Formats: sequence, structure tokens, C-alpha cells
Amino acid sequence: MSEKWIDRSWKEVLAENLDDAIEFFLPALAADRDYLRKITSLNGELAAIATDTDKGMRVLDACLRVPLKGGLEQYVTLYVEQQHRKDDDFALRMFQEYYRALDQFHAPATSLAILTGNIEGMDVYTDSCYGTEVNFRYNVYRVASADAEELKRDGRVIALVVLAGRCMLDAGENPKKRGEYSLELLRLMMERGYDVRRTRSLQKFVSRILRIRDTRIAPEVREVWKMEWIPIDKVVESIQVRDAREEGMEAGMEAGMEAGMEAGMEAGMEAGMEAGMEKMVRSFLANGVSPEIAAKSAGWPLKDVKALIN
Repeated sequence: MSEKWIDRSWKEVLAENLDDAIEFFLPALAADRDYLRKITSLNGELAAIATDTDKGMRVLDACLRVPLKGGLEQYVTLYVEQQHRKDDDFALRMFQEYYRALDQFHAPATSLAILTGNIEGMDVYTDSCYGTEVNFRYNVYRVASADAEELKRDGRVIALVVLAGRCMLDAGENPKKRGEYSLELLRLMMERGYDVRRTRSLQKFVSRILRIRDTRIAPEVREVWKMEWIPIDKVVESIQVRDAREEGMEAGMEAGMEAGMEAGMEAGMEAGMEAGMEKMVRSFLANGVSPEIAAKSAGWPLKDVKALIN
């Protein structure tokens, strides 16, 4: 498997599970994070001041604005770099990107390097010149050094991502080991009952880096994967349900307040709940959710949902 494909797979799974990743790799930052505000990407702004070499040779892994508790102006700039092979300029690049983020956004900044290959060192950049010295140390997580048994006990999605990365390094080119590891990872993710989107994200990552489609993988292994694979339309449906539920809850609160003003508090609460549920169901249907799933998600009789359609 090419290094480029490995890097792409890691970047995708981290982006799809960003909050979990911060909690796993930087627990101190997660403790100070304001979860009422969203993390935003700063890659576009940082790329605008990138050097010609950066623009021509590589893409910034991730530069993020992470909101902190204490007000709208409180945030930290987080630069994340994922690296699979030894690179003599890696520490220098970490320092350069850190300083650029610090200078560009005028906010506290921190850096994280996730080393996904069998590589050591690369956790500090030092330089000196006629009395001027730089000693820059950044956060580093080495997948090759991770404790596999500890990861298996950890229920977080990112723990299984890291475990899959560790399995890839341990298995190497051995198709038998890759197949065995893949089934164990598949069993763990199914036992933990992650939601559809996260399970699909994990399945995609594991199948890629362990190369499940390789014809050298045992047919029975590939058959198990085929049976358990979550199709994309099921993921889309789960997103529709989630979005519709959020829209419906918000609309229901507004409807409840309006009804309460008109009919008095007690009657208003009852009328508001009813109006809110109706708005939730209508929101489900407007987002393409089937009547059966809308009824089940909202707790409404199917005949009442169908009556709304009619």
C-alpha cells in the first residue's frame, strides 16, 4: 500500500472523528474545550501564506480553531500533522507551521504530530546561531508504541483507529495476519455499537489500511466483511434522521412557547408538545426520511404520519 494512500486514509478518519481524536490525543485540551461551539478549519487562511514549496509539494494536514471555555474570544489554534515515514525536515516543518499559525491568528497555539509508521524521534526542533537558540517541543503520538491490549479496552472510536494502525504495522505484508486482525477489529466495532456513521468510518479505514480487497486475503474473511459492510445509503439515512430530529426539537420548543403564551402554561405545554412532535415528523419527511422511520423516531403512530402526507 502506498504511503500516499495510508496518509489519505488517516487524514479522512481523523477528520470524520475530530472530537474523539482531540479527546484521545490531547485530553488536557479536550477538558478545556467549549462543546457548545464548533471547531473550525483554518487551512484556507494558513494556505494563503504558505511558501511556494508548501503549495507545490504538500497539503497542510490540519490547522484548526478549537473554542475554549470562557467566552467567544477564547480559542486555541491546533496544528495537526500525520507522518508515516522518516523525514529529516519533519521537526523543522512542525516549528515553521507552529510559528506561522501563531503569527497569523494571534492566539495561543499548540501542535500535534501523529506518527503512523515505524519511526522514532521527531519530537523536538532545536537550532542555535551565535547566541540565538530555538528549542521547540511539540506533542507526539507514536502508533507503533501503542499498547494493543490497552487500546482494546478503550471504548473510544479513535482507540480502534490507532489499534488498526498498529495492526497494519504488525502484519506487514502477511495476508493471513491482516485478515485475522481485520476480523478482530470488525468484531470490536460491532460489539461497541457505534452509530452508523462512525461504524462506516471505521470500516472504511480498516478495510483500506489492511487491504481487505487483496485477493490474497482468505475468501471467508472477505465474505464476512461483505456481510457486515454498511452501505452508504444507510449512512445518509442516519444523517437525515439526525438533522431532522435537531430541526424538529428546535421547532418544537418554539411551538411550545407560542402555544403557552396563547393557551396558558399547562395547556400550552400539552399543545406545544403536540405541535413540536408534528413539526419534528414534518421535518423528517422533508429531509427524505421514510414514513416508517419517521414514525419510529418520533414515537408517532404510522397512520398519523401517513395522514400528514395525505
